[in-house]
Amino acid sequence: MIEIDLLLRIAVAFLKDMDLEEFKKLVYETQFLIMDINSFENEKIPKDSQNNTKTHISNVFSRDFVITSPRYEAEVILGHILNMTRVEIHTHIKRKINDFDKERYFKLLAMRKNGMPLEYLTNRVVFYELEFYVDNNVLIPRPETEILVQRAISLMVEKNITHFIEVGVGSGAISGAILKNTHNTYAIATDISKEALNIAKHNIQTLGVDNRCDMIESDLLQSPYLLIQKPIQLLVSNPPYIANDYPLNQEVLCEPHIALFGGQKGDEILRRLIKEARQRGITYLICEMGYDQKESVSEILYAMGYTGEFYKDEAGFDRGFIATLTYN
Repeated sequence: MIEIDLLLRIAVAFLKDMDLEEFKKLVYETQFLIMDINSFENEKIPKDSQNNTKTHISNVFSRDFVITSPRYEAEVILGHILNMTRVEIHTHIKRKINDFDKERYFKLLAMRKNGMPLEYLTNRVVFYELEFYVDNNVLIPRPETEILVQRAISLMVEKNITHFIEVGVGSGAISGAILKNTHNTYAIATDISKEALNIAKHNIQTLGVDNRCDMIESDLLQSPYLLIQKPIQLLVSNPPYIANDYPLNQEVLCEPHIALFGGQKGDEILRRLIKEARQRGITYLICEMGYDQKESVSEILYAMGYTGEFYKDEAGFDRGFIATLTYN
């Protein structure tokens, strides 16, 4: 048994770039067993990662990313283990933690040190002020994607759009946020991944908007089921748009590669999606894209008869576009 206060101090030291020998010394001084340290090396990165081999504890931890807020993350992970808020942790700092919870905590800390995103460890992400379940079968929703949601909501209100389709629904964050913040609207959500669709279904049901959302397994817009649907006015998507050889750190590489990489140049899937949208006669498109893809996206939009308006993210990078079909 160990108090929360002491356990957190050890966790923070571990998440920082503490020398391994110093960390071992700290563990010994607090009467932890050596097996608690050795158990770290048994926690591997998800199978989607490029490196899932077991290595010696001295070099098992990834240096491709930096944990910038070790205290915050140590508290969040412990709160997940104990089902407590960070405030509750601070007000129960002398509470004793049993060995079972301590072992679970150490395993999650090791996985975090090895590059696993915090959101996958806690299975929780907040997006557009809504909470979503996530695991390594789906992309973690980013703050910049909230811009896409806001643009979609504004366009739907302005143009009185009631039906939209999301291609690559993933966790369901985009469709869920749009449906939760609009009335009398309906979505068709597609994904090529059955696992992602299951997670999206769970999140859409949790939000209480499942009666306004149909889930379809489909490679972009290829499903025959889409042919019998009512005309779709709006398509929204955050498709894979990273080039296959673009260097990513270990944390990002833990996310499903099918949702990250868009081809050799990165824009291949996006270009194909625009072509398929044109074939379906979809009037409006709102999509994310790579920061360096404005020129190539402009070309394909023009070729397909769309007029595009591009928007930037908070960092000032080109992040997405709103396109309108100008001729049939």
